[in-house]
Amino acid sequence: MSAARDAIRIGTELVSAPYLLDAAAAKAYHDGIEGPPRRRPPRGIHDDKDAARKAGFRAPIAGGEQTIAIIAQFLADHFGLRFVRGGRIEVSLTRPVLFGDTLTSHAKIVSVDTDANRAELLIQVANQRGEQVLTGTAAVRIDDR
Repeated sequence: MSAARDAIRIGTELVSAPYLLDAAAAKAYHDGIEGPPRRRPPRGIHDDKDAARKAGFRAPIAGGEQTIAIIAQFLADHFGLRFVRGGRIEVSLTRPVLFGDTLTSHAKIVSVDTDANRAELLIQVANQRGEQVLTGTAAVRIDDR
């Protein structure tokens, strides 16, 4: 559902429904973005429990691009074409996302420039422990001009 133009106001805060990143979700994402099987890397921290434990993680970790995809989908779901066509996203991955983590996306509108037809947002993704796993900024168009 795309936000109405009048809903884009400084201070507006948006929160997603929780997203469980379990092994099945991570595998589906991983398999969807990887090239043909001959190009797949050997098993590692993203899909092997033993390799993840050896690297110091209690479970395999999701690829960073999957966490980025979660916030991007949240913005696309909320702002529609205002984000998809002409939006921008800049992020930093701040903590690994483990299989089994439940993620919640957050966005806060911090500025609106009607002359530039742009709203700026602070964005973040947090896990079920309240730890920030992604932080950044995004921009969306205010209307379709």
